[in-house]
Amino acid sequence: MPVQDFIAAIDGVRLACQTVTPDTDTAEIAPAFPHNAGSDGDSPTIIMLHEALGTIRMWRDFPQRLANATGLSCLVYERRGHGKSDPQTVVPRPVDFHNEETDRFLHGLITSLNLNNPILFGHSDGATIALKYAARFPAIPRAVISLAAHAFVEDVTIDGIEMAAQTYANTDWKSRLERHHFDQTDTVFRAWVDTWRQPAFRTWQMIDELPAITCPALILQGDDDQFGSNDQVTTIANHVSGPVTSHIIPNCGHIPHLETPDAVIESVRHFLDTNFK
Repeated sequence: MPVQDFIAAIDGVRLACQTVTPDTDTAEIAPAFPHNAGSDGDSPTIIMLHEALGTIRMWRDFPQRLANATGLSCLVYERRGHGKSDPQTVVPRPVDFHNEETDRFLHGLITSLNLNNPILFGHSDGATIALKYAARFPAIPRAVISLAAHAFVEDVTIDGIEMAAQTYANTDWKSRLERHHFDQTDTVFRAWVDTWRQPAFRTWQMIDELPAITCPALILQGDDDQFGSNDQVTTIANHVSGPVTSHIIPNCGHIPHLETPDAVIESVRHFLDTNFK
């Protein structure tokens, strides 16, 4: 079956996971990666890391489209405190919370599932975690694909979060998020906005870690991203040590994989063909 749900227990924490495999009956499939599967047929897995309010379902049909376009299986999981995963226990989160996500949970998931040479695909906070992991475990990822990552904190980011907090308080956004996060909705929202609004978070950055990234990197962002400027893309591209491709997607906001999915998939296919042919 193209989609299979399961639970992975990482260091005593249950994380909801889903595997999405290429649908060979889909006419649009034109795999970008099968020539790199290796003689043993052990293809890399694309690990998908969601944004601050994300869940498996909120990726919609994009994981299936990505699997079909690349010929690779995708592993989608919900971080602690999201969706059907175990609850988050500390809110606001520590300023360095990305480190726990990389060192404890993402690394634990990769090792427990024996995923060799994974390709990390992250959006927003998930993209920051993907970049962090590639920097802290440079020998493991085969590549990293970043959509709308943050390498440092900007005024536009905090302004966007303040606006999001007002929207959450004054609209039906909470009830819409409850379809995905259930009774964890308030906590996951607070874990996002209260963490980023801490005074100590204004000086957070991971620029110093970027040179440790040696695997090929694809850095994407919309030209109308309400949570980050184009300086994020430039900074990341200028500091990583491995091959890097960067692209600002026109007429696109903070969620490129839903706003301009065709452009994202084409960028990913070209990136894989260029770096792994």
